[in-house]
Amino acid sequence: MISLELLVEEESADMALKPLVGKILEGDAVRVRVRRFQGKPDLLKKLPDRLEGYAAARRRGEDVRVVVLVDQDNDDCAVLKGKLDSIAEQAGLTTRAKRAGAGPFQVLNRIAIRELESWYFGDWAAVRAAFPKVTQDVPRNYRNNPDSASGKCSDAFEKVLRANGVRIASKPEWGRRIGPKLSPTDNRSPSFNAFVAGLYEISSPDPASKKKG
Repeated sequence: MISLELLVEEESADMALKPLVGKILEGDAVRVRVRRFQGKPDLLKKLPDRLEGYAAARRRGEDVRVVVLVDQDNDDCAVLKGKLDSIAEQAGLTTRAKRAGAGPFQVLNRIAIRELESWYFGDWAAVRAAFPKVTQDVPRNYRNNPDSASGKCSDAFEKVLRANGVRIASKPEWGRRIGPKLSPTDNRSPSFNAFVAGLYEISSPDPASKKKG
């Protein structure tokens, strides 16, 4: 069985993504574990040792695969992605970026641009299902491509909630309520769609393992 380890930087991502990933991989022979850290610096600090542990498990014959998700925040996206890929490669694991052609890989590094909340703006139907008081219209800056909006989207999201009478400022609570409503197929955020597409890829059976069997 495939063991898929999803590493996220904080509780809000854990709350939002656990039901979404379950929905995406429903019926597949994949065991999913979401592991959250105490913020992005904590994840990046502990990632090398964590990946080396997964590499050791693979050498013992375990089919462990890893998805790492972090917010872009104010980082340069290409530099951050390169850092994540480099850590995986130093642990002896193959990333999607470095795989041979369309061959198998063990680590998928994904970045929410600019924050996880941009994915909420991308699926406004999910937000309205979680918070019925919220207006039907998506805020103008997030209407087309929420990833391209400037500023801190978590602040913008809280402002929208407050303007519509929702006095909940807890990010984990946002994730708990919105996560089960998120659609895997109907989101205007390119980084969300890249995450979902990569999740399907990394959870697919390894063609090489089929040949061995």
